[in-house]
Amino acid sequence: MNRKILLDDISCVLREQGFIETTSEKPMTYQRNVKYPSIFPSKNDYAHYVVHTPKRNIQIVAKFQETNGTAIEKLGYTVMDAARTPYDDYVVVCGGSELLKDDRAVSFLNSYRHAAPKLTALTVCDLANFIRTDLNKKAA
Repeated sequence: MNRKILLDDISCVLREQGFIETTSEKPMTYQRNVKYPSIFPSKNDYAHYVVHTPKRNIQIVAKFQETNGTAIEKLGYTVMDAARTPYDDYVVVCGGSELLKDDRAVSFLNSYRHAAPKLTALTVCDLANFIRTDLNKKAA
């Protein structure tokens, strides 16, 4: 697996849940590579996805790392970014053997929800269940 495959897998999950890619921002749509202001002045960041469900708008960011190194340290910026997102939720989809080892990245990021309440970290396998809660017509 690589980062491109992770992004393709996210797109596949969204399509399987009935979302279509468009810039309309209507419910049941998603956008890719949405530009927004960075925490650094005069810079921009890009959300890999912005998903418009019937109930909320979700920013999705993919984080991928296969090799040993400073993977967890690099995720600190992600917590700061999630704390200031204008969307209803900020989801980090983690992939790659280094980030998924011992559920390392998911646990690390979710442990900082006190600093970034909109933050949820998960794997691509869990993404469908996360989104499906917005699509269940019987849900309150």
